[in-house]
This record gives sequence, structure tokens and C-alpha cells, in this order.
Amino acid sequence: MKLTSAVFILFFASIQFSHGQAPTSEKNKKQYGEEFFEKDTLHSFRIYFTQCNYLDSLKIYKHIGDSLRNNKYLQANIMVDGKMLYACGIRYKGESSYDFYPGPKKSFRVKFDKFKKGQDYKGLREINLTNNFKDPTMLREKIYLDIMNKNGLPAPRATYAKVYINDKFWGFYLVAENIDEVFLEKNFNESNGNLYQGEPLANFVDYGSQQDSYFNKYVLKTNTKKNDWSDLVRFIQLINDSSGTDAEYQKRLEAKFSLHKCLKAWAINNLIGNVDAYNMFYPHNFFIYHDTIANRWHWISLDGNYAFAAWNPILNYDQLIGMKILIPDSVPYRDERPLLTRTLGRNKLIQRQYLLYMRELLYTDFMPDNINKMIDSLSAKIRIGVYADSNKMYSNTDFDTNLNSTIGDPTDPGNFIPGLKSYIRDRRNFHLEIPMKGFSQVPLYYDTPSD
Repeated sequence: MKLTSAVFILFFASIQFSHGQAPTSEKNKKQYGEEFFEKDTLHSFRIYFTQCNYLDSLKIYKHIGDSLRNNKYLQANIMVDGKMLYACGIRYKGESSYDFYPGPKKSFRVKFDKFKKGQDYKGLREINLTNNFKDPTMLREKIYLDIMNKNGLPAPRATYAKVYINDKFWGFYLVAENIDEVFLEKNFNESNGNLYQGEPLANFVDYGSQQDSYFNKYVLKTNTKKNDWSDLVRFIQLINDSSGTDAEYQKRLEAKFSLHKCLKAWAINNLIGNVDAYNMFYPHNFFIYHDTIANRWHWISLDGNYAFAAWNPILNYDQLIGMKILIPDSVPYRDERPLLTRTLGRNKLIQRQYLLYMRELLYTDFMPDNINKMIDSLSAKIRIGVYADSNKMYSNTDFDTNLNSTIGDPTDPGNFIPGLKSYIRDRRNFHLEIPMKGFSQVPLYYDTPSD
């Protein structure tokens, strides 16, 4: 009897394991929002506030957060695609998209687990509802992030949603993934390292060994209680040590930094005219993450609402089209950017790899047939939602026109918005033959850790 019972117990356990009850089963696998972002599903967010003056409260909390770098969230219940999530946190987010967006359609940060520990939606703990500031097409950031993700580069995923507040249609929003622990786990298989946001002007200049010298240039987003910035200081000192040959500098940098992925992200920034980026006009709008397993740094791209040169303060259309593909000239930010100048500015090996990425992109993602197909497909999918949005920044005619053609005066910097298709067509034609003169005999350096 004892033997029979033991056999039965073992047999029953094996059945339980085979039917997916073990911790390693599909049922218990961690989800990182794959289902939410797949197939560009159009979602529904219904936000319910119980406070009488919730808009005033959101404005006050935004002012407090901006002043003290201490973000405060208002509590709300949120129904996502028919599923109610209780006691979520929500706040206004953004800078220009908040200060200069006309009307009530501001961008939101939603934190599902702010007041209810462990709560998530399909594996996502936080999400950004973005109002598509300065973009009549509402496609710029979506296309930018899709191209980044398609090329295997660390960047948020994005889709769209109709947003309602207390059952009133508030607007058609881009839904973008937040850079948080879920993002880090999905992209780097761990989230224990230091994550720094490149704000407000993260130029990678060496200000010495004192950590507090960098506090006003970057924002530490993880491990804030420990508040140890020594890894960033060492990385910046590595960047600024340009001693030795080009090959020696590249080898040192690649040993600690996923340089190849960073270069490809910079190439996309340049071709797509994402002017508000580190290697373009201003040194911000990125994250860097110190992977504690591989002991390497990773470049994380985000914020593409100015892609396709949606806004710039100094260049007319022809000047935008002719921007240099290594380091754009005549940019508003004139101070030093060592990570840019010591790579694309002077290192022939790194320049050659970057130019090869440029050439590859021109004949893949930025081929007219490929990017026009993406524009047509996405615009058809969101058109009804865009048309219904009475709080949007631009008219329905602007939406349709700007898919193809420039809005405003292309000779007047800051007062025109290039058409998606026309901008890529003209920029691609201008740089169709990447000048490899002087680089053809420069060897590629591939003896690096895998990115």
C-alpha cells in the first residue's frame, strides 16, 4: 500500500507538471505587454475621477512635480479595453507638449500600481498617453519608435487609444511604453542597474570625479536611495579619454558600451529628422542604462514627436534636407558633446560603421515604397479616431495634407511642418549616395562583445 501510494503521488505530480502547473509553465511566464502592443490594436482608456476639481488638482500636482522633482499622482479608476483597474495613479507629463498645447488635451503618465501594489495591465505597470504635440499626422513618434524596434534597438513600443474622462471623449492619443523596470527586464533581462535619464542637458562632458557635479545634467531613475553615481562618472571619463589610436579608443568604448546599437539609433535620428535628440540639436531625450550582468551601458531612444523635422527654430526646409549626416552643423546647442565629437566627429573607424548603417537604412526602412506603405497603413487605421478628436491641435485637413505635403512656409524656420512622405523623399534623395571617400580602406572593427 505504501509503495502504491507513493507511485500514485509521483504520477499525479507528473500530470500536474505536464498540464502547465509548474512555475515555468506558459501560464506563469512573465508578460511584458506583448499582447497590449501587438498588431497596433486601437485601445480604449476610460479614466474616472471622483474629485470635483480634478483638472485643477492635476495642474497643481504638475507644478509641484516640476518645481521639486517629486511627482505627485491623482488617484483614479481606469477601464482599459473593458477591464477596470482601481486606485491607479495619473498625472500630467511633458514640457512643450504641456505648456504650449492649446486646450485641455494634455499628455498623461498612468501608473497602474501607484496606490494598489502589484497591479498591472497585461504586464505593464506604467504607460504614457501622449497628445502628439506639433504633429498634424499623429504618426511621427509612432513611426520613429516602430523603426527603432524593427531594428532591434532599445526603445519604447507604441500604439493608439481613444481616451475618455468620466465618459466624455477627451481625445485620440499615442500610447507609449514607459522606461521602467518592466522595460529593462524585457530588453536586458535584468533591472538592477542604474538608469539615467538624459535631462536636461546631458552632454557627457567630464566635470571631474565629484558625483554632485552631474546632478543638474542627468536624472537617476533607479536605485535612488543608494544614489551612487560613480558608474556614470567612470563612463563619462572613459568617453573623454581619447588617447591612443582610433582602434584603441573604439575597443575601450565598445568593451563598456553597446556602441553599434547607439550608432544605428543615431543614424535613424538623422535620416528621419528627429531634431530634438542628442546627436542632432539638443543633448537630451534619451536614457542610458548600466547593465549589471554584462557590465555594459545601453543607449535607449525615445520621444520622437519632432521626427520628420516637425519643428526647428533655425533652419528652413532646404537647410533641413541638406543637414550633414555625421554631425549636423548650425545647431542651436553650441557647447561640447564629447560622446558625439569623439565618435562621429573624429574617429574614422566609428565614422565608417555609422555611414554603413546610413547606407543600409536608405535601402531598407527609408526606401519610399517601405516607408510610404507604413504611413498609408497607419493613417488609414487611425483616421476615424483622429477625425473624431475635437481637442486635437490641428484640423482634419491638416492631418490629410501633412501625410504628403508641408504645412506652412518652408522658407521661414519654426513656421512650417514638413510632410512625412515629401520630407523622407527629399532627404533620402539628397543623401542617396553616402560619401565613403576616405573610408573605403578603413577596416571594420568587429572584435567586440555582442550587443
